[in-house]
Amino acid sequence: METKYNAYRVYSTGRRVKNPTIVFDLTDYEFFDDLDINSDDFDGEKIFLDKIVPTLDKKFSRYKFEVIRTDLSQEPRIDKFLEEEKRKQKQKTIFLGNIAARKLSNFASETSTVSLDYRSETEWKWQWCLNQACTNKFLGHLSSSFDTRSEADEWLEKSINN
Repeated sequence: METKYNAYRVYSTGRRVKNPTIVFDLTDYEFFDDLDINSDDFDGEKIFLDKIVPTLDKKFSRYKFEVIRTDLSQEPRIDKFLEEEKRKQKQKTIFLGNIAARKLSNFASETSTVSLDYRSETEWKWQWCLNQACTNKFLGHLSSSFDTRSEADEWLEKSINN
């Protein structure tokens, strides 16, 4: 098994640096002989955080790291997740925007936003609604009513995928 790793600093936003902050080889450390690198529960990241970071400059102990073996893909894990979330959000916005254009075209000239509301205008049920931007004044319903927020989210996901 590969013993060389790249450690990337991860910012509080969840993004990480492009180039490795620290490159290390486990064979360079005295504790390597005590490790069973072929075991199923071997965790290079845990070893890095527990045994290597304390030996480094004090500032490194404040950072969060993503540790990846050098023989594996170096693609950021969190960036893939963030990109997928952005794509889903864009799909939701387009879908709800199309419903708003069809159902509530009389408000086309107003600056508006789409949101999942739980308010008196929705009879205290969850409902996707069109609201006036800035004031959040209710302009109209975009969906039927739901008892829970998760039901409203599920409806939106199913509607987008159909």
